[in-house]
Amino acid sequence: MTWLWLPLLMVLAVGLWPLAFARAVSGRVEGTLTSDRAELEPGDEVRLYVALVNRSFMPIPLAKVEIELPTQLSFHREQAVRIGHVSLAVLPRRQADIQFTAYGWRRGPAVPIQVRAALGEGMGLLDLDVALENRVSLAVRPRHKRLEHPLRLAPTGWMTRETRAFPDETALRSVRPYTYGDPVRHIHWRASARLGQLVVKEFFTTEAPDWAIVLSAQASEPYWLSGLHPDTLDAMCEQALAMARWLTRGGGRVCFATNAACGNRRRASVAWLSADGVASLLAHAQPIATCDFDALSAALARSASSPRHWIVLSPLPARDAGARLSRLGVQVTWMSFGPPLEQEGQEFAREVSRDAKP
Repeated sequence: MTWLWLPLLMVLAVGLWPLAFARAVSGRVEGTLTSDRAELEPGDEVRLYVALVNRSFMPIPLAKVEIELPTQLSFHREQAVRIGHVSLAVLPRRQADIQFTAYGWRRGPAVPIQVRAALGEGMGLLDLDVALENRVSLAVRPRHKRLEHPLRLAPTGWMTRETRAFPDETALRSVRPYTYGDPVRHIHWRASARLGQLVVKEFFTTEAPDWAIVLSAQASEPYWLSGLHPDTLDAMCEQALAMARWLTRGGGRVCFATNAACGNRRRASVAWLSADGVASLLAHAQPIATCDFDALSAALARSASSPRHWIVLSPLPARDAGARLSRLGVQVTWMSFGPPLEQEGQEFAREVSRDAKP
């Protein structure tokens, strides 16, 4: 009669196995998601690595790992594929390394990337979800486009910029930390004593354009009432990058200002950047304005060595903004970007304020 107990024992084992599996692996399986780069161009590939670690003495017959990408990334170069998954088994006290290949699809910060793992006991009776740590911070830069309307720079359309190769010691701009190879005569001793570290003077040369690129993300009045359409911001970023590349085609930097939220920055950004620096900043730009255009223009006007020629890219028409800036002695080129439903292909209207004297 012993054989009569065999089916009962098998049913009991099947019923207890999921409970024993869950108790053995609970809290002993962890994983991380990493990537091999932080920024990429549209169409470039990025490798996502998932490390699934089994610290228990119980084998995992079936582990399902699924990644859901944001709209900025795709698992296919030619079409938008957002979901990727893989199934595998993990031995006791072992680590499974999984690699996914994604591609840049559209401009913007690629967040959030959802990653999930489900552990199965092999019979389909239990799926134990495991939270994986996401260490990925990705952003896709704007697409490169050719400047459709090259700017006609006047003879006064170039100004001084900082350089370490041929400094003009009659024009001091700022100070920076000392690095090996800096001339001793450029050390700013008073500033070094005040800051507690060696700092050197930065000077100007006559190589940088006297132009500022201003990207305004304000889509309503007041600025916090509504956000900017993502497609409109993408078109503005592509145009701003094309202008930055054209203005810095001979090297150097361009003054760039924006009130769009960029990464952790919650205020207007004003800086002298190279074309690569502008692309990196625009990769993190979001369709959210941190201040209105008046505050942005005031911050740029108060900055040191503010250019006299501004190229403003905005979803709003110029109205009286150009007249207000012209009273400050600034010549403005205003480019309005309409909503994508009203202007197909993201065509822009160009309005040039000629009230200011060059």
